Amino acid sequence: MNRYETALLVAFATFSLPTFALYHVMVFKVNQQLPPDRRIPHRSYWGGWSRLREEHKGFFPRSFLYQAAVTGAVMCLLIALAVAGFRFWEYWAGG
Repeated sequence: MNRYETALLVAFATFSLPTFALYHVMVFKVNQQLPPDRRIPHRSYWGGWSRLREEHKGFFPRSFLYQAAVTGAVMCLLIALAVAGFRFWEYWAGG
């Protein structure tokens, strides 16, 4: 692993761990307000993000948590694409 890959790995960890924590904090805060039969599960799934957004914005309209979590997730995706692009470029360059 060279220094560029190390830097991307550190950047990925820097964004992924707080994003994961923010997601679970949002689910925890929303579930405290919801009745037991309507609670959102803590596992990450595609359909849950839109429901979590609606519920979270309904209970906490001025909170920045949802936008911070989405921004972190997008940054993780961009870093993952950068790693894949870097590896592809390194492979084709013969390194």
